[in-house]
Amino acid sequence: MDLRYLRFFIAVAEEMNVTRAAERLHTVQPSVSRQIHRLEEIVGVPLFRREKHRLTLTEAGVVFLRESRAILDHVSNAIELARQSARSSIDHVSIGFILGTESPIFSRLVPRLRSLYPKLQISYRSMSEPEMLAALDNKTINAAFCAGPIDHPGITSECVLHQKVVVVLPSDHPLAELKRIPVARLAEVPLMLPSSATSPNYVAFINQVAKSSGVQFKLFMEHDNVLSALNAVSFGSGACLIPDYQQGFLPDHFITRSLELEPQPTLDLLVVYRKDDKLPALKALLSVMQECLEPPPAEPQEKNIPPVSKPRFSSTVNHGKLPK
Repeated sequence: MDLRYLRFFIAVAEEMNVTRAAERLHTVQPSVSRQIHRLEEIVGVPLFRREKHRLTLTEAGVVFLRESRAILDHVSNAIELARQSARSSIDHVSIGFILGTESPIFSRLVPRLRSLYPKLQISYRSMSEPEMLAALDNKTINAAFCAGPIDHPGITSECVLHQKVVVVLPSDHPLAELKRIPVARLAEVPLMLPSSATSPNYVAFINQVAKSSGVQFKLFMEHDNVLSALNAVSFGSGACLIPDYQQGFLPDHFITRSLELEPQPTLDLLVVYRKDDKLPALKALLSVMQECLEPPPAEPQEKNIPPVSKPRFSSTVNHGKLPK
């Protein structure tokens, strides 16, 4: 039903005079009369009692007036909420991430974004890989950082950095004496591995490393984030595999060792986002990725942490104002 019918009906019901209603609506009386008759045909019952020089609402008209006002109020509210959302989202971007990825990314990304776009608001949500894809689908987040590859309709991705996997062990573990750990030796140790429900891409990557070496890892415990895995290792339960950039989480009594593989297996950490998301704040986020994640010159590091791999982005930074 055309909302115009409701507006005409409310005007006549409140004025109880077609001429005054026409003046209020900035139209002519015959037009108002036609709209009211058409509305009654659509509803199927009379809405007005027409007496000589007098209009009154029927019982059906009273009910229809109440509901018509509610409908128009809801429509007006919906329009205003949509406009508010559009205004606020221009300067806001929501990011999903897997716990542990924030340190090498956000520590450089956020200060640079704040510097270039002082009015930009950023919100963060720690999520699993499947949750991030669902959140992108339902538009509750604009971008996410997760392990690749991502094959999902409507979603595109860019590589942020290349993750090399390292083995985490207590410093007094027998394998700690080795500079590099053969995959076959690691397969003899109970491992804390991510849950395939929360990190399917990462688990598939770990399993592929084992399969390529002709072994099968011995699962001791599943975890949902790197901190849980490190806690389990600290209890002396075994070892875990983490991306090299997460070594900053390690306490002093842990050591890390590379796998004895050439080349070292790598897993891409991606920034993923909807192809149809034209949000200026998202464009701003993507535009500074190359600059803020440019790896610093390599320096000696206590735990042999390799420099962050250079991201593959092309960007144009427009300082001050969000991209259009």
